[in-house]
Amino acid sequence: MASAASMRESVFVRPAWPDEGPLLSALAMKSKAHWGYDDDFMERCRGELAVTVPRMARTRFRVAEVADEIAGFCALSIDDRDASVESLFVAPRFIGAGIGRILMQDILEYARRHGIRLVHVEADPHAVDFYEQEGFQLCGEVPSGSIPGRKLPLLELRF
Repeated sequence: MASAASMRESVFVRPAWPDEGPLLSALAMKSKAHWGYDDDFMERCRGELAVTVPRMARTRFRVAEVADEIAGFCALSIDDRDASVESLFVAPRFIGAGIGRILMQDILEYARRHGIRLVHVEADPHAVDFYEQEGFQLCGEVPSGSIPGRKLPLLELRF
């Protein structure tokens, strides 16, 4: 794989296309499984990780491509002056190459341009360090949408 610096130069970020839902869903599952979750856990997450046309219609989805390959994607929902990062997934072979940071920069630039004052994310526990490096602060926890009794870290970034 190319160096992180040359990788960033070859990344193209664009809107997701409605017919890419199945590809993005599969990428989300592979990315989540990268952290060692077992098959039962992953199956319970499948519905929450699914990228559907209705979800794409109400949420800002962006895709990062490297040499015409989808390397990652993100989704941002907006409610007045607040926003939530609904998804940020990187294909396992691109984890550590700066794709997540590029997608986060895209999210935060959009938020700033549109007067968003607060961005929340319900993070996978394995992703907390990433979000903190991007300027988010831990502010609580929320119940998992997939696993009863599981809590997820809640982080926020204020502008």
